[in-house]
Amino acid sequence: MKKLFLVAATAVAVSPMMASAASVGLTVTGNIVPTSCTPSFAGGTNVDLGQITLSSLSPTAQNNLPEHDISLNIRCDAPAAVEFGVKDNRAATKAPNLVFSPTGFFGENLYYGLGNAGSSGVGLGGFGLRVGKATTDNREQTFLVRTPDNLNWRLPGSRMVSNFPTTYSWGLSAAAGPAAARVHTFEMKVAAAIRPTRQLPATTTSFKVDGSVIFDVFYL
Repeated sequence: MKKLFLVAATAVAVSPMMASAASVGLTVTGNIVPTSCTPSFAGGTNVDLGQITLSSLSPTAQNNLPEHDISLNIRCDAPAAVEFGVKDNRAATKAPNLVFSPTGFFGENLYYGLGNAGSSGVGLGGFGLRVGKATTDNREQTFLVRTPDNLNWRLPGSRMVSNFPTTYSWGLSAAAGPAAARVHTFEMKVAAAIRPTRQLPATTTSFKVDGSVIFDVFYL
């Protein structure tokens, strides 16, 4: 092994030039941020609506299911201001024209899909995220919103969390903007609804409720 190495080294040393066969570049990238924040949900990431019998649902009216409390917690290793947006992984499955009482807000941008009724392609319904209390380091804050066409923070016109690219944060006021903190907590209620059952295909098997969203958290 040593003799082969010496021969190769000698060949390189006496060669007048080295032929280039090909080359490849290497890019080193990264992102240095002032702090690190970790989002999580108190109680886990699954909201179980339980077993819903078809016979208990109205064939002619929207079926509002019991609401479930959830809480988004964002913990940072140093005080930081954040915002979040919600992306719907089942957007194509939301039933149209749902209204989430008692607030009465409507608009398909204000709720998310719950999956299809089997392989029919018919959406089961949808669920909304009703706005609750926001706190930073245990201090209650004002809920704020902004959109790509208006980047100024303001008070939301709806008490439902809209689909991305609308984003949300919290602070003492709209003028003050988002508050920096180590611990951010945002309470919500999951308000789910099933469309009138006469709009669903006939079945002898169960339909799987399959809602899925992603909460993206951004540093400010």
